Amino acid sequence: MGRTSTTAEPQKRDAGTKLAQQRLSVLELAKELGNVAEACRQRGLDRTSFYEWKRRFQTQGFEGLKDLPPIHKS
Repeated sequence: MGRTSTTAEPQKRDAGTKLAQQRLSVLELAKELGNVAEACRQRGLDRTSFYEWKRRFQTQGFEGLKDLPPIHKS
């Protein structure tokens, strides 16, 4: 029983970490190029998302680049 949940948990973390690494690479590319618009164009990303990720990275570090949990409305 518990085995199923423990195997699923690392997969979630790995997916979140991979996504965060991809987002970090966009931030690094923009810094390298010195041009946010060009970095976003190369990665097919809108600048609004870029600046949101940048803000989250500055305030929360690498963990901030992972997807946020959904907000449930009741």
